[in-house]
Amino acid sequence: MAGLIIKNLSKTFLINDKKVKALNDINLSIENESFTAIVGKSGCGKTTLLRIICGLEKQSTGQLEFTHCNENDHNSKRVGIVFQEPRLMPWLTVEQNMAFPMAENKNNSEIHEIVHKYLSMLGLEKFKDAYPSQISGGMAQRVSLGRTLCYDPEIILMDEPFGALDAFNRRKLQNEFINIFREYKKTIIFVTHDVEEAVYLGQNVVIVDEGSIIKQISVPLDYYRDITSPEFLTLREEILNSILFKN
Repeated sequence: MAGLIIKNLSKTFLINDKKVKALNDINLSIENESFTAIVGKSGCGKTTLLRIICGLEKQSTGQLEFTHCNENDHNSKRVGIVFQEPRLMPWLTVEQNMAFPMAENKNNSEIHEIVHKYLSMLGLEKFKDAYPSQISGGMAQRVSLGRTLCYDPEIILMDEPFGALDAFNRRKLQNEFINIFREYKKTIIFVTHDVEEAVYLGQNVVIVDEGSIIKQISVPLDYYRDITSPEFLTLREEILNSILFKN
């Protein structure tokens, strides 16, 4: 498994000939086999940080260091990402979408075994032959998650993956993902603007505002968490107040 150390990381975009700083001097240590939630208002830089970690963007300054990786394995899979939209290929079935990341590296027997393990885990076996247009949004997000799990990354990045779902499907997928984390002990970095979701899922919560980390909070609660408990509500209020009254 892998962890991550981020040192003095900044990102500046050039928009209409003006420099806009999206991230400012980010320093963050993510332990391997941990669940970190990054929370903040829309536009605070959360997604930009995630895109830099997975290599979709390049930082302007600073460093990222992956820890606990096998540096001698050039085929090492370090990072997988689940976006807010499922981003499934509409011409492939559920099963084929999940199998796609393994096409070049595994034989058909291995692919079949891995895909069906996650189809079963995510309750998608009856829909394996369906196309994305034939399943619900919640199911499509499960397929997206299953596709990432089939890829078997050391670090899983999640960019508000449940944000577009109704409350019932959101909580169901949150609990399923907690099960996956507890069983497979992946390193997870989960971006959200939902403070309750951050406290419900994360072992650690990193609060970002205007491109900077303003606070980090440890969540000393066991899974599954009672969102009505005094301890949960106190943590939620602490995070909300950190964002609302940061000055």
